[in-house]
Amino acid sequence: MIRQAWPRPEVLFSDAPPAGASEAGAGGVSPAEHYTGYVFPVSGQGTISFTFKADRPFRIVVNSQPKPSYGSREVVVLEVTDRRAAFLRANTDLPRDVLDETTEAKALLNPGAEQLAYWLSLDTNNRVLKYGKGEMLNRLVLFTYRFPPKPEPPLADPFAYLAGLKCIALSGVETASVADHALSSLPVTLDPPPQIIATDQITLEDIAENLFSVAADLPQACQALYANVAGPSVTLRPKDFPEFPEAINYSINTPGGLCYRKLDEKPKQFGYLRITMDPNLGDSPGSPYVLEIWPAQHGSPIHDHGDACAVIKVLEGTIRVKWFPGLSPDIEVPFGQVDLTEGDVTFLTPRAYQIHQLFNPDDRKRMTATIQCYRYPADDTVHYEYFDYVEDGVIKQFTPDSDWEYLEFKALIRKEWDARPR
Repeated sequence: MIRQAWPRPEVLFSDAPPAGASEAGAGGVSPAEHYTGYVFPVSGQGTISFTFKADRPFRIVVNSQPKPSYGSREVVVLEVTDRRAAFLRANTDLPRDVLDETTEAKALLNPGAEQLAYWLSLDTNNRVLKYGKGEMLNRLVLFTYRFPPKPEPPLADPFAYLAGLKCIALSGVETASVADHALSSLPVTLDPPPQIIATDQITLEDIAENLFSVAADLPQACQALYANVAGPSVTLRPKDFPEFPEAINYSINTPGGLCYRKLDEKPKQFGYLRITMDPNLGDSPGSPYVLEIWPAQHGSPIHDHGDACAVIKVLEGTIRVKWFPGLSPDIEVPFGQVDLTEGDVTFLTPRAYQIHQLFNPDDRKRMTATIQCYRYPADDTVHYEYFDYVEDGVIKQFTPDSDWEYLEFKALIRKEWDARPR
């Protein structure tokens, strides 16, 4: 199931002076706490994420009350510095209060990087803390701590207070520098599988192995998009032109062909075709339905989707999807990838699989075709109209455009196909 973000507070940080002292502690993190408008809906469980440029040590604190906790022993603290990442059982600088720490480079601050999301997951039921960067996904966990098992009565549980933790504070960070934030009412456990199948196809084994998602588990925007394109009649082989894929391949690979000429005009990093179905209706970045044609060995730059939801169905060939934890010139290694083939459907949301790169791996001059469907979530009041992408070490904006309208493109390709030498 998708860990949907909880509604955002109207004001993230109160205008009141931060709680606690203002001087820096021994670890280099100011104990001053800026409490947020977020509260875990279920005490003792949830995930909080903050996006900012982390150029100095910081702490995320989870407390039972929005009050100063420096010195308190009934909180949970994530501390991230340029030397270590640590879970603390108390908001102090005492070595005895360190539950566990890591010095692995990937878990430390990224001071020279672009803004990145840092998150903390509290799971009292399973007695687990997790810390990660990027999207709130289990495959992006960088550091885990498991509390000791609950002792048998009559022994007291020294961590019983975890069940009451719900208030969230940030320290060591200028509040104005927080570019984005999100809270999930669930801890990070199983990731939502990125491939969707129909409810009449999923099996008990699929559920047990967490292999597929079903539309009912996705945000409403994804459910609507999936319902529109998942059916077997949404195909690139319409009854009136069943050779459509072969005709497109011919046009791509024939010098002077319609697609050949258009692709020759495009920058290398955008070496694919965008065929739009509808005009921009105001509820998506660009056209809500786009047929994308990917020549062999061509792909997209690493890009995001303006915090929109999307459903992608493969109509012909194979598309390789790579996912990235953040959009930054410093992030070039994907955290996962999958090859999808004809009929396969995948999705993305503002909080899962939002940043990706697509590529047609075919080496025999066969194109891939996908139908890309976009819609903003109902609670999105910004409607960012661009896809941001990385090029030459810089984040740039791409305005979703169109090479042709679908019916026009189909007619032109049919005309070219019918006129080909026999």
